[in-house]
Amino acid sequence: MGKSKVLIVGGTGYLGKRLVKASLEEGHETYVVHRPEINVDIERVQMLLSFKEKGATLVSASFNDHQSLVDAVKLVDVVICAISGVHLRSHHILLQLKLVDAIKQAGNVKRFLPSEFGTDPARMKNTIGAERVVFNDKMEVRKAIEEANIPFTYISANCCAGYFLGGLGQPGHYLPSTDFVHLLGDGNKKGTNNIYKYIYFSYKKV
Repeated sequence: MGKSKVLIVGGTGYLGKRLVKASLEEGHETYVVHRPEINVDIERVQMLLSFKEKGATLVSASFNDHQSLVDAVKLVDVVICAISGVHLRSHHILLQLKLVDAIKQAGNVKRFLPSEFGTDPARMKNTIGAERVVFNDKMEVRKAIEEANIPFTYISANCCAGYFLGGLGQPGHYLPSTDFVHLLGDGNKKGTNNIYKYIYFSYKKV
């Protein structure tokens, strides 16, 4: 398999740092976006420097500077966005619309992987509350990508392993409780759910 030039946006985050590591290990020419405003975060700066030591190229770009995004995108074949979009940070997801505009203008990207990596928004039509906002934002980004005719891959791992499996479906717990189980609803349902059946991997490539 040929090697790619890969730009990773959000490379210092929970998933992003793992994507940088994997890209380097696979031998891809790896570029990591370095936001100018990150200079105040020493831990992230140290992480970026460690990426550089391992062979990554740091690229200064910002969602607040369209031309910097375009210039960064022109360096690569593949763009992977790993910015967070969970809970009340869904507005971060919409920042990708600026990235979509930059990719469209650059015109050289062969594959874009937007920040999905959680529950597939297309399967969550009945969701309510704050999560509904997140899924709506993700669908807005998908719409922009497809309307711009950008080659894309959506990866959704359903966030089950990261958020629900470890705590056996107990909200707010990442390890199984040893002294109680919280039953959602009134507890009178005549059936049980096996949480493992919700683990699936959705993959859409165009």
